[in-house]
Formats: sequence, C-alpha cells, structure tokens
Amino acid sequence: MDGQGQFATVAVLDGVAASDERWRVAFGSAANALAQAVGGHPYAAADLSAAHPWVAYRANEGHAPQRLFQSLGMDYQPVPDLPVSAPPTSAPPIPAPPTSAPPGVPQQVSGPPESVAPVPELVAHTPQLPWAVHTTPVSGQPVSASPQPVSAAPASPAPPSTGPVSAAPQSPANVASAGTVPPFDTFSSGGRRIAPVAPKPKQPQWFLIAGGLVLALVAGTVGFFIGGSGDGDGAKPTPSAEATIAPYEATQLAINKTKFEGELAPLAEPWLARIGGCAANGEVGGPALPADEERHVFCRYGGASVHFALYPQRSQKDAARAYRQQLNLAGGALAPGLHEATRTTGGVTGAAGSYVEYAFGTEDGRTICGVWWDRDDIDGAFYIETLCEAGIAGNWDALRDLWRRNS
Repeated sequence: MDGQGQFATVAVLDGVAASDERWRVAFGSAANALAQAVGGHPYAAADLSAAHPWVAYRANEGHAPQRLFQSLGMDYQPVPDLPVSAPPTSAPPIPAPPTSAPPGVPQQVSGPPESVAPVPELVAHTPQLPWAVHTTPVSGQPVSASPQPVSAAPASPAPPSTGPVSAAPQSPANVASAGTVPPFDTFSSGGRRIAPVAPKPKQPQWFLIAGGLVLALVAGTVGFFIGGSGDGDGAKPTPSAEATIAPYEATQLAINKTKFEGELAPLAEPWLARIGGCAANGEVGGPALPADEERHVFCRYGGASVHFALYPQRSQKDAARAYRQQLNLAGGALAPGLHEATRTTGGVTGAAGSYVEYAFGTEDGRTICGVWWDRDDIDGAFYIETLCEAGIAGNWDALRDLWRRNS
C-alpha cells in the first residue's frame, strides 16, 4: 500500500538475476519502455539502482507486472495473495475477589495476560538465469519446470508457488496430452446379425475334379505370359519424395542445403525449397556478422527478408530475443494488430520455442513488421522482416501464416 492508501504491486528483480548486470539493464529498459509506450503502464515508484531493483504499479494498472516480465522472456501466472493474520486481541483481566491471609504470608498478584501472535515469514526463492536452463525438445509443448512468483515474476503452469519474489525466466512445464477414447467397434459387439442358412446339398465329386483341371490350365497360361514379360526391363522404381518437387524448387533446395550446417540445418529445413538468394557471412554479397553471433545467413522470400542467426551461447540468443520483446511492447502504435510475445510450438516440426511479433520505424518514416522464432533445443533463431504496408498491407496474419508453414 502506498502513501495515499492505494494498493500497489511491486515487481522485484531478486536472487542471482539481481547481481547480473545484463539482467539489471534489461529489467530497467523494459520497465521504462512499458511506461513510455502508447497504451503502456507507468509505474508509481521505482528504484532501478537498488541492490534488488524494483518497480511498483498501482492496482488500476491491471496486468502491468505480467507484461513487464513477459517482455523479458519470462512466463507469468498470478497466484492468490498470501493470507494476512488478524492482530491478536486479549480480554481485559478480571480481578479476583480479595481473600484474607494470615499475617506474614504473601499474597499472589496476577498480572495482565499477554498474547503473542506468530509473525508470518515470506520465503524467497533463488531464481536461475534463463541461459542456465537447457531442455530437450519433445512433441507438443515440452519444457522444464519453473517457480511461480506472486508480485510480478513469471511462472509456468505446472509447479507450485515458491514465494512472493520474481524469478528468472525458465521454460514452461511439459503438458501431457490426454489419451483418446477408441471408437466403438460395430463388429465386436455381441449378437448375431446374419440368419443361418441351410446347407446346400453336396455336389457330385466329379465337378471338383473338372474344376481343378480348368484351374491348372488357366494358371499355366497366365504363368507363361508373365514369364515371357519378365525378360524386359522390370518394374520401374517409385519416385522419391524430392522427385515430386517442381524443378525450380528442387534446384533451390539443393543450393540452399549447402548454406546451412550444424544447428542451423534443422532450423532452416522447412524453408529450403521456398527461399532464394541465400548468402552467408563471409561470402560475396553476404551480410556482415554481428558481434554477438557465430554465423548469419540472409535469404529472400518474395518481398520479405529471412535471417538465420546462430549464437555462441544461449545467453546471446536470450538477449537478442529480449530486445525484440521490448520492440513488441512499443510496437502496438506503429503496427496495430500486433500480438504479445508467447511460448508455442512450431507449425511443422512441433518443437517448443519462443515467438515474438515486433515493429519498428525506419529513418525514412516507414515501419518494419517482424516475427522472431527460436527453438529451445537450438542456440539459433530465424526472424522474418518486411515493410508493414508495402509487404503485407498491415495484415499480420500473412506473416503468421508464413511462420506457421516454416517453423
């Protein structure tokens, strides 16, 4: 509760994250971006230089803590407030009636009773840095467990709450799919469905002998023609999957395979037959290699640019994603229809990862729309960028469909 008697929620950067300068800077930048964005959430008070940086939001700001931590790549799920015990009360002492005692014998004097109420304690949870968590991909939405914070820290849907302090982002918990109920088998249910038919009288045995001779003659004739045709080239093999691709796409697939290796190969595989003009850093016409990347491949898909980036460590990938999550917070006014960052699975591979839509302005006054996607099992990502108006006519569903068919 603040000085004006209004309730407030305090988002605190605690534990290991509070001592990491990268997290401190990202926490402060995200809070300021959220406060300055159109439709954002200004904070009532903050101390971003404290040992444990914090930001306070009044109750009328709604889901401000949730948006703050989701912009840092943390999942968030609110939990009920901890119960507050009422102050203890004690009844006034009732004086005992006076009693006489022999001289020299001291009388017992009773003092007023005192009640002692236990002081509730809050248990802090030491968060883990997101780049210290590694998960193995599985189908559906596989992820590792994470704590559930109270004030503002994100948490995944599965594990119980561990305390009212924020925790570093971790991947959400794996949710097992429910088993399907087998369909009703109309042939396995009881009851006879066909009425019995009386057996026909037996035919004379000479019919069987004649039928056998006819069968032998027909089989010999067919065998002769089949044997004669066996002297040709034989059966033709069925075409392979790649043979069904049109010649141009098949050529692009063969060219693009040489551009991607290592961890970028599975990330780029759904794209290989669609993209063109790919060039890696170090090649003629290739892109410059950013300082925080190990390899970068630039490709074109129609009027869109497709970038594939491989990072030396998970921390560099997390920082690149956090930057685009800040663009997501401030991009709603630039490109209406933009969705919040989320966790999901790839449309083709089913691999779990992080999905971010973002927008930013250019020096000539135009707006770029982009979609970021990184898988949990790869220290790499791809992102698609195009002009919001000239490229997709302001229709975010066009970019979402392109991501869905190639993720």
